[in-house]
Amino acid sequence: MNMRQGWMIGMVTAGLLAGGTSAQEEASEVFSLGEVLVVGTEDPAGEGTAAQVTGEQADRRFRRSVGEAAALAPGVTLARVGGRNEAMAYVRGYDTRQVPLFIDGIPVYVPYDGNVDMGRLDTFGMSGLSIAKGFSPVVYGPNTLGGAINVVSRRPSQPEELETRAGVFSGEGLEGAVRGGLLRKNGYAQAGVSWRERDHFRVSDDFRAVETEDGGRRENSDSRDVQIHAKAGWTPGGGEDELAAGFMRQDSEKGVPAYAGTDPGTVPRYWRYTEWVKNSVYAVGHKRLGQTGYVKPRLYYDTYENTLKAYDDDTYTTQTKRSSWTSIYDDYSFGGSVEGGVVAAERHDLRAAAHYKQDVHREHNAGSPEATFKDETWALGAEDRVALTERLSLSAGLSVEGRRSLEADDPATGEAFADNDNTAVNPQAGLFYAVTGGVWRVTAARKTRFPTLKDRYSYRLGTALPNPGLDPEQALHFEAGYEGRLAEALSGRASVFYGRLDDTIQQVDDVVQDEDGAWLYQLRNVGESENAGVELGAVWAPAEEFAAGVDYLYLHRENIENPEIRLTDVPEHSLKMHVDWQVVSRVMLTPSVEYNSSRYTTTGGTKVDGFWLCHVDAQVELPHGFGLYAGIHNLFDENYELGEGYPEEGRSFYLGAEYRF
Repeated sequence: MNMRQGWMIGMVTAGLLAGGTSAQEEASEVFSLGEVLVVGTEDPAGEGTAAQVTGEQADRRFRRSVGEAAALAPGVTLARVGGRNEAMAYVRGYDTRQVPLFIDGIPVYVPYDGNVDMGRLDTFGMSGLSIAKGFSPVVYGPNTLGGAINVVSRRPSQPEELETRAGVFSGEGLEGAVRGGLLRKNGYAQAGVSWRERDHFRVSDDFRAVETEDGGRRENSDSRDVQIHAKAGWTPGGGEDELAAGFMRQDSEKGVPAYAGTDPGTVPRYWRYTEWVKNSVYAVGHKRLGQTGYVKPRLYYDTYENTLKAYDDDTYTTQTKRSSWTSIYDDYSFGGSVEGGVVAAERHDLRAAAHYKQDVHREHNAGSPEATFKDETWALGAEDRVALTERLSLSAGLSVEGRRSLEADDPATGEAFADNDNTAVNPQAGLFYAVTGGVWRVTAARKTRFPTLKDRYSYRLGTALPNPGLDPEQALHFEAGYEGRLAEALSGRASVFYGRLDDTIQQVDDVVQDEDGAWLYQLRNVGESENAGVELGAVWAPAEEFAAGVDYLYLHRENIENPEIRLTDVPEHSLKMHVDWQVVSRVMLTPSVEYNSSRYTTTGGTKVDGFWLCHVDAQVELPHGFGLYAGIHNLFDENYELGEGYPEEGRSFYLGAEYRF
């Protein structure tokens, strides 16, 4: 770290702590039907260890994708699958297959592999997101092994609303967005569109050129993202009853930058996603039952279309080699849930939920027959939150979950794979003790992730053997912590957590040789692993014009049965600091610093170095609803990687204007 970096870090560290706008400040804009459960000040159990990020926080720091926004939360680190150019948020070491993504309570992960590229989903129209960790509400449904991430959309809060923005950013980047809304006594409606496009991103000047990347403009790093969303709701009598329907379309295309590392055994891929489209349609309602009960149904239909092209070379024009192909996905999911609750007695708050989801994956390479795979999952869960005393509360829950294969034909033989079903029973419990200004908690939870269609059936481009008999992963979580006021103008949180993962699904190499003599691998339930660590954070807000803070995560991950096989993509130490400073009236300055220690990027032990990043973001509020925003990210042009051989963006700039009424 040089002197300039040390100076900047010292300036931000002087604030000591990371602050921001509380979720309550945007409560009027929150689409309440999109929340999995509402947390109130009289509910000390709350969402256990859920973290919140508001839409305002994401906007203030120019975090335009859901992945970037999620990484602002404590306990969350950003990773990138370099070979596919997909952004992932890891929650205390658990990846997006183990911590699924929801939008307004609707699951949006890809049916085939359980992932979703969080770098494609725009935050425009987002009121905030909630990240549950370990001990999470059973009403989320199945596959929440490490928690859940729920993005909650906005709804109109004024009779007439208009929000628009336009800006430029590094890499010949352009962005634009517009959202309009109407609010009436008996209903509301809104619609919006956002667009982001860039020609490239620039690597750091410190990057050393290799055969596949000469520096400067990162080869094949262009992207285009268009998001369209609409929602309408009926609120009869302006009361708590509500029925809403929504639609979202994400239309993207992107390049996949080729491997630019030094490993001679890694063959560069020349890939492009010429089509990446998700459509989601949903309906959700809330009906009050008497004075103390409610029911909340959800229905949804989701489609995912994907075209991935592998080319011969870096011209991205020809497909003549055996390694070149065009892969086409045409997937859809449908399902629903019903959640209900009632205050059964003075001290009991009962909730229950039932979930059903069917996933259909259809794929083929251009010129080849189509293969179809179908799964269904279901879950029944119930929770009871009981006040044992005025200060002590108990939250106890139980879920029964299942997965069943409906259709799966082996493309190599044309015959059906063997039937395979899974079930799981997951209990959890937590004690919450309220003190003046805060809550102490102790929680324990058992969670499950069922193996995905890809886990069980994929040949991985001819490099692997399917394993339809995979068992689900099982995790046991323990946590103790405190969150609340520490002193005047100072609040904080601290957690100690431990998670043990059984039947870990991981790659086993050299299982069998193919007809050409090449060794194939297979995914298997090979053992046990653990995630343990400490989460610390605090907020210092001595004045309305100033808030500052810090979040720190120590995470120890270990493959217990096979220590030589490394757990990847997450640093052992991560630190986030930022200051919200209203320098003068209508001018907000937000400097920030983040640190990630080194991390393994392959199970064989390949590492990337740790790094410091410094950012400066600014917002100017002008009269009559106008505003300006600008910033510099990676201020000192740090050369860093999240995956070995895939350099990230160097110093970058952005500038834009917005208007609201």
